[in-house]
Amino acid sequence: MTNTANFHPSIELLNDFTQGKLATGMSVALSAHLELCEACQEKSSELESEAAKSWAKVADDQVTPDFSDMISTIVGQAQNSEQESAGKQERPPVNEIHMLHHSVTLPRVLAKAASQGLVWKRLAGGIKQASVILDNKTQCEFIYMTPGSKVPVHRHQGSEVTLVLDGSFSDELGHYKASDFMVRTKDNLHKPASEEGCLCFAVLDNPLTFTKGFAKLMNPFIGYKFRKALAARA
Repeated sequence: MTNTANFHPSIELLNDFTQGKLATGMSVALSAHLELCEACQEKSSELESEAAKSWAKVADDQVTPDFSDMISTIVGQAQNSEQESAGKQERPPVNEIHMLHHSVTLPRVLAKAASQGLVWKRLAGGIKQASVILDNKTQCEFIYMTPGSKVPVHRHQGSEVTLVLDGSFSDELGHYKASDFMVRTKDNLHKPASEEGCLCFAVLDNPLTFTKGFAKLMNPFIGYKFRKALAARA
């Protein structure tokens, strides 16, 4: 399933990923891209090796710490997790998402996320959205842009990560196809549109803000809904 991507995460983002500094939602999106992109797999492995060497050097220069409390905590958490999951019926894995005329095979990490159950909602402009809960810091969702659909021009109050899984879409900054990984920040104003249709996985750490037309009337509701959803998971 490995493809050639034209847009990749930055070295800084890959480094944060290898060091475990990213929120779960962001990590899942980046993990999915790594499954699809050999170039980023290699770069990530290099960063992991460098981090391991740095850690080993620091460990050699310091007294070995007592990990007994940490190990006890981890074991306790694992036991609690097993107890909580006992008796629960696991959902069958969702390895594919069925689109208009074909099915899209998901990267393994996204198949696991989708297995919690996808409820698709129809939005304006020919957009469909299915949210998944991965942490209490991000909004994560599968987005299907039907052929000819477009999103009103907007900017983000924080960061948005988008991974294209199938099809393609364009905005003022480029044209994106399967495996491409994009980051948009509050400095970017864009209007995504798709001629052929597109399936993406998107992660936001803050709500978006529409900047033109009637869509601007939705901004207070979008911000409220975003904050309420994250607060409910805290």
